[in-house]
Amino acid sequence: MSEFSSACYTAGQLNTMVKNIVEQVGEDGPGLLLQGKLKIEVIKDSIFNWLDIITVPATTKKFVAKKNFSKEIKLYEIWSNFTNWFLDGDGKVERPQGESELRYGVLTENAIDGLIINELGGEAKAETTLSILYGLLQKQASGEEGVLQTDGHANIFYIRDTSGILRAVPVRWYRVGGYVDARFVESPNGWRVGDRVFSVNS
Repeated sequence: MSEFSSACYTAGQLNTMVKNIVEQVGEDGPGLLLQGKLKIEVIKDSIFNWLDIITVPATTKKFVAKKNFSKEIKLYEIWSNFTNWFLDGDGKVERPQGESELRYGVLTENAIDGLIINELGGEAKAETTLSILYGLLQKQASGEEGVLQTDGHANIFYIRDTSGILRAVPVRWYRVGGYVDARFVESPNGWRVGDRVFSVNS
């Protein structure tokens, strides 16, 4: 006996599915499907609309988050989670990095971090760095147009904190200025359609 996954559909959805099967394989299609003789492959759409790939220049010095985010970039507010996880004590320090590529796109559906990271190919593909985020912030320090969205939607980065734990780091701009925060990737609170996701391109 064939195995079927459980799913719920409205009468209208089922009628549309049957019509599509008939159009593609003929009037015997629905019967063949019920007999297990017709295989239907479901192709899932991506939750991202990828927009572009940019090159991130190599760095030659250590990146010291406490110095850069506290003094050199003037944000309207740095929320407490970001301070606690990236700036407390000596703060996050990153070694010089080679040239890399960064891709970005917007969410086409609401999604939690776990789903986003999985769709990106796992933590290694999702992870970026504070120095990359900082470089983009430098170019749009006053909310200028650029790679980062400045319309209130989140710009989402996945970055490891001082303890090596991967965090979701959103940056937003509102009329009064820019905000940077950090949160658990296990959070049940999702991101909205139109929020922008950044990851390494590989």
